[in-house]
Amino acid sequence: MSSLPVSRPENYYTQHAPLGAFASFSIGMIGRPGGFGHALRGPANQNVYVGYQVGGAPWAMLPFFKPPQSNEAAFTGEAATAQAPTNITLLGPADYTRTLGWASDTWTTPAKFAFSILSPFGEVGDPQKLSRAAARQAFSPHVNAWIEFDNTAGREPVRLIFGIGEPDGILRPLEDTAPGLAGFAHGTQWGYATLPGRDVEKRQAFDILNLKFRDYRGLHVIAGETALVFTVPAGKKKRFPLALGFFESGPVTTGIRASYAYTRWFDDLEDVLAHGLKNRAAYEKLAAARDRELARAKLDDDQKFLVAQAAHSYLGSSQLLWGAKGPLWVVNEGEYRMMNTFDLTVDHVFFELRYFPWAVRNALELFATRYAYTDRIKLADGRTAPGGIAFTHDMGVNNQFTPAGRSSYECDHLHGCFSHMTMEQLLNWVLTAVCYAEKTGDTAWLRKRKATLLACAESMRRRDHPDPKRRDGLLKHDSARCGPEGAEITTYDSLDVSLGQARNNLYLSVKALGAWVLLERAFARLKLAREAVAARASADQLAAAVATKFEPETQSFPAVFEKGNRSRIIPAVEGFVYPLYLGIQDATDRQGRFGKLLGLLERHLAGIMQPGVCLDATSGGWKMSSTSTNTWFSKIALAQHVVRRLFPAALSDAARAADRVHADWQRQPGCGEFAMCDQIHSDTGVTCGSRYYPRGVTTILWLDE
Repeated sequence: MSSLPVSRPENYYTQHAPLGAFASFSIGMIGRPGGFGHALRGPANQNVYVGYQVGGAPWAMLPFFKPPQSNEAAFTGEAATAQAPTNITLLGPADYTRTLGWASDTWTTPAKFAFSILSPFGEVGDPQKLSRAAARQAFSPHVNAWIEFDNTAGREPVRLIFGIGEPDGILRPLEDTAPGLAGFAHGTQWGYATLPGRDVEKRQAFDILNLKFRDYRGLHVIAGETALVFTVPAGKKKRFPLALGFFESGPVTTGIRASYAYTRWFDDLEDVLAHGLKNRAAYEKLAAARDRELARAKLDDDQKFLVAQAAHSYLGSSQLLWGAKGPLWVVNEGEYRMMNTFDLTVDHVFFELRYFPWAVRNALELFATRYAYTDRIKLADGRTAPGGIAFTHDMGVNNQFTPAGRSSYECDHLHGCFSHMTMEQLLNWVLTAVCYAEKTGDTAWLRKRKATLLACAESMRRRDHPDPKRRDGLLKHDSARCGPEGAEITTYDSLDVSLGQARNNLYLSVKALGAWVLLERAFARLKLAREAVAARASADQLAAAVATKFEPETQSFPAVFEKGNRSRIIPAVEGFVYPLYLGIQDATDRQGRFGKLLGLLERHLAGIMQPGVCLDATSGGWKMSSTSTNTWFSKIALAQHVVRRLFPAALSDAARAADRVHADWQRQPGCGEFAMCDQIHSDTGVTCGSRYYPRGVTTILWLDE
């Protein structure tokens, strides 16, 4: 077994994003533009100019731009050509150090230049209960940045630059509308600013480094290149603040008409930028607190990188809206931009319950009131029978809320991708709801949703079999929405049948076991003794049924309990993350009620966590399935947590060392050109889907190990 090369320079985008704005400022790829993006599926395409100039020497610039195609030609009649900037030394990876923190991204050079972007996050209260001042602080749609140079030993002045070249539009000088700001904006939607002063120069030109045309202010406002230039005198060290802001007013969604929540507390982009600069100390303090927290965690550097990169992309997909009935929390599914995809919501729960648990309740309520429906199931003889309550895969796509009881993803009459995920989402409502109630102590909400919980339990039983006498606990009846020839799938939709098929699936069976354990806890909390006993019996029955599927000759479980399936999967243990997370010890005790099954799962893991099975023989990275190289990092992180906590003896040295491989996947262009990526070819480290993705925040579980 060999690992992917680690000698290549790190080369990746990171999303720098405020909470709830569905917007990112993305940079980091060598030789590639980035910049401001609102609701995009990947990085923007603006030139980002960051660097310094000592005296009359050439500008030293970070490599985040391409030679701009000057729009001067549109006025002079000459052919438009990409003009390579002159008087520049382009910095390469050997010339700077990049440090990604949990809430920061910083570049430093030996010449004592530094540039940092901050994405602070922390505990946030319910937006319906926050004061205006607190809401402005929590949901301001901006990120802070700073640029500095230590010129205390210098004999010449140093100039610093931060600028944006927008190829598809002309930026406007902010001083026209806000004299207290120095900077530029793209219409009313996004912009950057600093505080005006004698050591701050504003530039707008066809070439910001070689000014040819200037108006009465020294600008040329028909040109597309803009910048702020700061001066650091000899003998001084100076840091200059920046605010990078977003703003989109008015309704932005259909189906459910809603606007960005921040428009309730901010008047316009200028208000956002002024707020960011005025309150920069508080935001810097919060970012520093998150960075210290991760730095002190008992994780290695590769794991810390993965935790940090994941949080940045999660924030970039987060969206807080406000409709007629109040706040609407949405996490968009990365490049796909599906809204509150339920099989992501259930995985985001660990991060959200740590920092803003109201968001979990908000999503659960919308699923229960708009995206629940009454389903029927298919029987073996071709008839259908009542199936009970079900939930959709998602709530819409690209700011379009779908009609009640329908998703943007699920289609009829299919096997594989785009079919229905009814069993999966039924389990997800149970797991998310009980995790929320247990972690927050919100028994009043649990009581409010008692009927939904009871309906979920009945639906789970009916998907085993409509006849109680023929039940063994395994979910084996597909939704009638699939049509006569279609079949349900799981969240692992793009894998082969080992994880794609829902019916008689090992992964979903153990996940259902976790759901029964949590239902028993919830019913006991609600003093529904008979229902709690019944849930416990269902869990015990299911655990016994799964145990019978173990194959002594292979010392493992098949991924699917039918048609002689030979695939082996790591997510066999995923369902135990929920009782583990809630501290339900009798469900995770090796000598307890599920002791036999836990012992068999450990033998299963020990056999498959080997090169060529569920460790990739080429890279050494974890594979979700032995028969697919399509592996998902967020699920790797979740499985690692469960395995390290419950089955440590199953881990070989190679399996323990794999986070170097997983981190290198994300730090190289194969994934890094789209920030955090989830679906990855395990042999090459190249993304095959789920780019710009939020679900990597399952890594938050690592901090509790």
